[in-house]
Amino acid sequence: MKINVCMMLTLCSVILWTACSSSSNLIYFVSDRDGQLDIYSIDPESGEEVNVTGTAEDEYDIVLSPDRKSMAFSVGSKKSSSVDILKIKEIERFTITKGTGRFTTPRWSPDGNQIALMGDIKNKGAKVYISDIQKSSLARLSDVEAIGVGDWSKSGDSVLFSSSDRQKLGIHDRNPDGVNQRQVTCGEDYGAIWSPDSSQIAFISKRDGNPDIYVMDKKASDDMCDRGKESRLEIYRLTESDEPEYDLSWSPDGKKLLFVTERDGNAEIYVMETSGNKQTRLTYNDVKDHQPVWSPDGKTIAFVSELDGDSDIFIMNDKGERQTRLTNNESEDFGPSW
Repeated sequence: MKINVCMMLTLCSVILWTACSSSSNLIYFVSDRDGQLDIYSIDPESGEEVNVTGTAEDEYDIVLSPDRKSMAFSVGSKKSSSVDILKIKEIERFTITKGTGRFTTPRWSPDGNQIALMGDIKNKGAKVYISDIQKSSLARLSDVEAIGVGDWSKSGDSVLFSSSDRQKLGIHDRNPDGVNQRQVTCGEDYGAIWSPDSSQIAFISKRDGNPDIYVMDKKASDDMCDRGKESRLEIYRLTESDEPEYDLSWSPDGKKLLFVTERDGNAEIYVMETSGNKQTRLTYNDVKDHQPVWSPDGKTIAFVSELDGDSDIFIMNDKGERQTRLTNNESEDFGPSW
C-alpha cells in the first residue's frame, strides 16, 4: 500500500506540473537524491523541480523526442536494462524492448515514430536495433559489434554507431531501413553526431593517441580506411591539445560546437566554430564543468558543475555569462537534456 500511495502522489505532482509548466522551458536531468536514479524536471525561471519517474529502479540517459512531448530513457542496472518511453503530458509509460539484455543509448527518429538503440543480448553480442514505437517491434540494424548509437540524422536517412571490432573499428552509417551500411571511419572513433542540416559529422577520435574532436563531410573518405578515395572531401581535426576533449553538442543553427576539454588542468566548457576557429573558454572554475547542452533556441546552455563537491545543474548564456545555479543539494544531479 505504501508503494501505491507514493506512486499516486508522484502522479498527482506530475499532473499539476504538466498543467502549470511549459515543456519547452523545462530542463530534464537525472538525480540520485531519492536513493536511486530518477528523472527530474526543473523550470529555469521558477526553479520548480518535479520527480518525473519516481520508481524504485534506476532511470537515466534521457533523450527528448523531436516535438518534446515524449522522452526515451534507460531503466535498470548496467548489466540488465530496458528502454522506456514516457509520454509526458499523458503520463503514459511503456517499454519498447523485449527480452533480457542490456539496452542503452536510445536515439529518436526525426518523425518521432522510431527509436534506434543498442542491445547487448546474451549469445548475440552488442548490436544496433530499430524499434517501432507503436508496434513495439525490434529489428536488428547492424551486423558488427556496436558500443553505442551515436545519432540519427535530421534528414532521417542515417543512423550512426561506433564499433570496437578490431576488423571494423570506427564509425558506421546505415539507412534505418537496414540497407547501405557504410564504414565511415577506421580509427578509434566514437560519439558521432550529425550537424542539424545532416551535411557533416562531428566525433571524438583517439587516432592520434589523445581524444580530440574531428569533423567530416557526409561523403568524405577516411585515409585510415584501406580503400581508394573517391572524393576530395576530407576529415578535419579541430582540436589538438595534450589533454582529452569530449561531451560534444552541436548548436541548433549548426554554426558552433560545445565541448569539454581538460587543457586547463581540469574539465572546462568551450565553444568553437565548426571550422575549429575561435575556440573560446566559457567556464572558469577550479572544479569539473561538463555535459553542456544547448537550449532549443541556442541562446542558453545547461551544464553540470561540481562546485561544492557534488554534481549540480547550472545554466549560462552562449557567451558563458550569467551563470546560474539551478539545483543545490548534496546529491548527484547530472545528464541535463533540453
